[in-house]
Amino acid sequence: MQKMTTYRSSTARTIATLFLATVLFGALSGCGVGRSTVSPKQLDLGAGAFAPAGSLPANPPIVVPAATTAALLNETMVVWRVGNTGQPQAYATYQWVAPPARLVTQRIIDRLSLQGAVLQQSIGGDLPQLRLSLQRFEQTFSEDGATSQGRLTLQVVLVKNTVVVDQVLIDLSVPAGSQDAAGGAVALRQATDQATEQVAQWLAAQIRR
Repeated sequence: MQKMTTYRSSTARTIATLFLATVLFGALSGCGVGRSTVSPKQLDLGAGAFAPAGSLPANPPIVVPAATTAALLNETMVVWRVGNTGQPQAYATYQWVAPPARLVTQRIIDRLSLQGAVLQQSIGGDLPQLRLSLQRFEQTFSEDGATSQGRLTLQVVLVKNTVVVDQVLIDLSVPAGSQDAAGGAVALRQATDQATEQVAQWLAAQIRR
């Protein structure tokens, strides 16, 4: 009789263990499936109207090739870090609609087009060329995570007939309204538009020389 009780107890424990393993496997599988089927939310820099700081004269035709940048900014990842020295990270559930280098280039082209023709490829060696280098485009958090900023660093070089005429380094920081990807994206949109206007103003001064 004692053997029968032991056998039944052992069988019950085995069934319970198998049931628990099945439940856990199902839960983990469900989480995995959920993660794989959820598409990242798309972020962009907007398009359309600008608010120029002042009336600028017309520019001659100018060439603006795609910005060069680090490999990280040639991907669609939305990059963030803690502090200036923290390791760059990427949001898992957000991405840019195109690599930041391409988005920033297009925004600058759209703005400069208000002053004259902008080409992405040269049709003649005598056309001035604006070379862009996007060095930073990320959301940077404070050490305690209470605040963050959209950080953008852009180097702009004006070249005429293969000779460097002048260059400028634009380094901007715009506070984020919320400490998440959406807040960082808004701050980076504002930083991009500020940088774009600075490029337009700087270029106009160079052209008038």
